[in-house]
Amino acid sequence: MKDSKFYILNKGLYFHSKTYKYGISIRLVVICCATLLCGCRQKPLQSDIQIPEGQYAQGFVLTQHDGYTKAVIFDPWEKGRVMQTYYLVSDLTDSALLPSADDGIIVRVPVHRLAATSCTHVGFLQAIGETRSLCGICSPKLVYTPIPKEDEGCADLGDAMQVNPERVLLTHPDAVMISTYAQGDGVRQYFEKTDIPIIYNNEWTESSPLARAEWIRLIGAFYDKQPLADSIFRSVEQQYNQLRQQVSEQVGEKRTLMAGNNFRGTWYMPSGKVYTGQLYRDAGADYYYQNDSTNGSIPLTIESVLLKFRNADVWVNSTARSMKELRQIDEKHTWFKAYETGEVYNFLRRSTDYGANDFWETAVVHPEQLLQDLVWVLYPDLLPADYEPRYTEKLE
Repeated sequence: MKDSKFYILNKGLYFHSKTYKYGISIRLVVICCATLLCGCRQKPLQSDIQIPEGQYAQGFVLTQHDGYTKAVIFDPWEKGRVMQTYYLVSDLTDSALLPSADDGIIVRVPVHRLAATSCTHVGFLQAIGETRSLCGICSPKLVYTPIPKEDEGCADLGDAMQVNPERVLLTHPDAVMISTYAQGDGVRQYFEKTDIPIIYNNEWTESSPLARAEWIRLIGAFYDKQPLADSIFRSVEQQYNQLRQQVSEQVGEKRTLMAGNNFRGTWYMPSGKVYTGQLYRDAGADYYYQNDSTNGSIPLTIESVLLKFRNADVWVNSTARSMKELRQIDEKHTWFKAYETGEVYNFLRRSTDYGANDFWETAVVHPEQLLQDLVWVLYPDLLPADYEPRYTEKLE
């Protein structure tokens, strides 16, 4: 079909062609769209697409054009390869403004009904005032932010790793937002074979707090709220960098920090390359693995942790809620100086008994607030005397 274009409206997918002026069967549309979307997995490397100077996030690029916004999502599993290209258009009535979408799909914005597979997506929606657009989400009990209930039209889509496809289809979403966890991700492969447009939200693969937070700019574009999203992020960036600079200038001798817990014989510590590792560094902590470039967590034995962290001043990101519980989890936890001095903290202040934790939602969008909490743990004199931590609590 010559000069063909696919574009998505809020209530379905349509086919437009200069050669074929009339509609074609829904089955053919679905087949064509499935072929188009599946082709995303085979997209070539795009070394000519550059991350704009000053952008923290490495997983996407937004560019403005006359009548539309182009959004490119990179495959986190293969550097430089494009996962998907979107052409976000708010007005589909003027065909002269429709871009050529040979390398991607055209999506009408704003999105009105969204199915989401991760609670981290909710933090971004909350920030731009769009939680009401949720028509379905995985494991709603694990969502801390108030969202519509099931009887209000937000369906339970099952577990994030085993999404119920029938429930997703029954919600009639304009788009489904997913996080990809591997190249062979089953959830991703399933939705690539449907006619539902997929919004890839891979913020969790970014290595810095500001890079993760910057994905709000991408989410804002799908809701036609780019100015708002940009404003929110620039405020976050300014506050985060100001506090980081203050710590750098005013902290003399750094306090030592350890993190995590002993879990079934293995203690996982973040490397300096990952999100939490950089957060500890920005808070002015002396963290043993702050210069380690491992791409992920570092598995350690309890003996290795004792050797390197026995005398650490503070202990953060514990999974326990009390010192008693910490001791019950493992008696060896009592061998650390931070336990002896009572300097143990968790990130469970905003959490529920069901396991929902705002640390995975608004803290992703607002790392400046999380950074404040860590500075409060390490150097409370740098903050106002009445500062109340948002995500962090001290174990009693």
